[in-house]
Amino acid sequence: MRYCFPYDSIAPIEIPSSHPVDVYTVQSIEASRQQAEEIVAASLAHPIGMPRLSQLVHGGSRILILVDDLSRPTPAHEIVPALLGELGRGGASESNIRFLIALGTHRAMTAEEIAAKIGAQQATRFQVLNHQWHDPAALHAYGRLDEGTEVLLNRALLESDVVIGVGSIAPHPAAGFSGGGKIIAPGVASDEAVGEFHWRSVHYPQKEVLGVRDNPMRQRIDAMAHMAGLTAIVNVVLDGENKIVRCFTGHPVEAHREGCRFSQTLYQVEVDRPADAGIFIIDTHPLDQDLWQGVKAMCALECIVPDDAVVIIVTPCPEGVSRQHPDVLAVGYQGLAATTELVNAGRLDKVTAHNIVQGGRLIERTQAFLVSPGIEAGDIQRLGFTPFACAQDALDEAIRRKGSRERVILLGMGGEICPKAV
Repeated sequence: MRYCFPYDSIAPIEIPSSHPVDVYTVQSIEASRQQAEEIVAASLAHPIGMPRLSQLVHGGSRILILVDDLSRPTPAHEIVPALLGELGRGGASESNIRFLIALGTHRAMTAEEIAAKIGAQQATRFQVLNHQWHDPAALHAYGRLDEGTEVLLNRALLESDVVIGVGSIAPHPAAGFSGGGKIIAPGVASDEAVGEFHWRSVHYPQKEVLGVRDNPMRQRIDAMAHMAGLTAIVNVVLDGENKIVRCFTGHPVEAHREGCRFSQTLYQVEVDRPADAGIFIIDTHPLDQDLWQGVKAMCALECIVPDDAVVIIVTPCPEGVSRQHPDVLAVGYQGLAATTELVNAGRLDKVTAHNIVQGGRLIERTQAFLVSPGIEAGDIQRLGFTPFACAQDALDEAIRRKGSRERVILLGMGGEICPKAV
């Protein structure tokens, strides 16, 4: 069997016919005849759990639109025009509308990147702010969660009458699903809050979070978004080509729940008896720029892979491991216990630590191979993988270790797929 990866830089593999092979990927759906803006407009006209936005605004309404950054695939430029039209229908004044880029602790977006994200016209017509997570003056304390955690978020929320979150919904290893109130927390939170959110997430088994809407992390997100005054969300679900196939507008919890249910039909796959397989191969598409994002494919594998299986991660990573978080490479992937010691000693920040554990949990209990033309072999070893120059060499070694009749499971769209064992 010949299997092709979604990368020009990585050659296909040939799997001998003696091996049982199962292939899983994100579900394909019939292409919509509607344009993206039509899908969004129809959703805005029929919000879930609340009145139309045009009925909530007036000429004096101070409106803040939150948009995720370039690390997320949301095509905001296809969403924002219809959203602005809906707000204008209610009499909202353009001079009272601002945008806030929900960076988390990522770098600020450039003017060119903002134009690409929300559209060139919108970027010039409206004030667009980058979240200043590192500036105490840009933050405000909105209260505390039940256990005492301070909710420290961007001050612009406080200065707004209507707050709208624009994003996309897909399985997420730290939050269950992206979208919803996640645009607030950790999107526009303090660096300490962002770190705490990510670090808490790795204290739960991955299969109890990934693809599970109402998990402990999402409960915290919903609580913080409510405290911050998130009015509504406009969240899309994308297909494998990052095209909008559905849009969910409305109450931040009710609309998000409905969006998650639809997202499951697209991204969740039922993997038959994964414990009977010994070789697993997964790409990181579409999260291919660096391994910081690509680790999500490892989180997906963790949900189904048995101990001592051979796992082959295939990804181009043109930006290497992580330019923004060099400690991932300095420390290497490792488990929760060892990483906790580094965090408690003040030698590792919590955001970096969570990524290290996400990869380390898989590496600790499997034979992990990495094929990545963007990462040097020595760095691959430093992370904890066995490096291979091509996927075929990795497969041949897996067969040598596991035998000529071992069952092989292939997972495509590893950056978004949500596998469940059946």
